[in-house]
Amino acid sequence: MATGYRAIKAALMDRLRAGEWPAGSTMPGEVQLADEYGCARVTVNRALRELADDGIVRRQRRRGTEVIAGRSRHARLTMRQARQQIEADGKAYRYDCLRQRVQPAPAAVAGQLALSRGAEAVEILGRHWAGDRPYQLEHRWINLAAVPEARDESFSEQGPGEWLLQAKPLSDAEHVLSARNARPREAGQLQMVPGDALFVIERRTWWQGEAITWVRLLHPAERFRLVTRDVM
Repeated sequence: MATGYRAIKAALMDRLRAGEWPAGSTMPGEVQLADEYGCARVTVNRALRELADDGIVRRQRRRGTEVIAGRSRHARLTMRQARQQIEADGKAYRYDCLRQRVQPAPAAVAGQLALSRGAEAVEILGRHWAGDRPYQLEHRWINLAAVPEARDESFSEQGPGEWLLQAKPLSDAEHVLSARNARPREAGQLQMVPGDALFVIERRTWWQGEAITWVRLLHPAERFRLVTRDVM
């Protein structure tokens, strides 16, 4: 049994969705959950803190962990695919794959996907178009240990993000947002001037504690808008 905090969080979420602890109820204590999952109490503590940050539970000293579904509000990044956004804007969508290969994950990628040294991953560099202009440059790595069928999949016509949504369920996602200037090669691929502003989204996803994919999405800043959703 996986005992990392992400795996514990995913397991607790499954039980919450199943109604084991309804809104207003108090979840078992950290010691009890740690015994149940065979892990350290600090691991359960981290999982519960993340559930609290997500607005799913409320943690109070001496009162335990209360399920508060429907009573907290916070912003979540909506995981819309490029196709959805482009077609919602009334523009024609297309995708082209610039590179696809299987290779040992570089150290930085291995760190993002929690891979051992020498472990293989699928690298895909693709471009999403809105009409006759590039909308997004996608540089993605897929963990073959988690999604072995990706090894033989062709992403020449369909973007890997869309394929993954059908091929693998997700339990967690993390987004890192930033901005920087376009480097010469990126600028050429996105039909920009080198040095123009880029909006960058880095996304990691997991299924029950196992990393599935890490992707860097580059957008010309003037052609991109970010959508968030309030969770009540």
